[in-house]
Amino acid sequence: MDELMPVVGRYVDWNAAIILIIATIIVVLFIVARSLYPDYYRLMMYRMFVDNFSGRPATRVTEVSSIEAVTIVISLLSISAMGFAAICYSDLTSVSMEHGHEWKLMLIILLSFTVYNHSRGLINLFAGFLFRLPEFAKSYNTAILDTERMLSILFLPLFSLCPFVSAEMAKIFVWIAIAVFVVMVVFQYITIIFYLLKNNFLNHHSILYFCTLEFLPILIVLKLVL
Repeated sequence: MDELMPVVGRYVDWNAAIILIIATIIVVLFIVARSLYPDYYRLMMYRMFVDNFSGRPATRVTEVSSIEAVTIVISLLSISAMGFAAICYSDLTSVSMEHGHEWKLMLIILLSFTVYNHSRGLINLFAGFLFRLPEFAKSYNTAILDTERMLSILFLPLFSLCPFVSAEMAKIFVWIAIAVFVVMVVFQYITIIFYLLKNNFLNHHSILYFCTLEFLPILIVLKLVL
């Protein structure tokens, strides 16, 4: 009799599980960051929104390399998780996943973003050396990292709530995240242009550098997508 009864497997929402695990890790890392350097994010925001436009030298947040590493890991996890949530809880992409293999998608997103992020930083430094703009390259990398740190804070509640709200609300959260991303990237560009003007670096070298590392990749991506 028992042999004729169907076996009912337990359904696991891997999307929600992955997001919850990552959100928990990020919260723990935030606590670690605060214990290592309590004022880190406050000083980072001050540098982003005040120092970069004041004409004064930018505030050095800290010399502790461990806090820098922790905040970079937070940024990589948070932004990657937001990308994972955008794929899982919106109709912006047509990515299909076999149930139980969602973690592979998350791993691919995380590894891809990590490789892109570090490669971009190295390319910026090399281009800064090539175009004789080493200080600009360092400041640009700092602006990029600060933008990512800010995004990691803003994205955390958005992707964390996606599994627990309705499908329509989750889509709204994804669009809010996209809007926040666009605003922060535009702000990053404004910061860099202001830096160039402030330090009299706005010349043909800096324009070529900026177009090569920013506008050209965007045009290539748009060409491939469209």
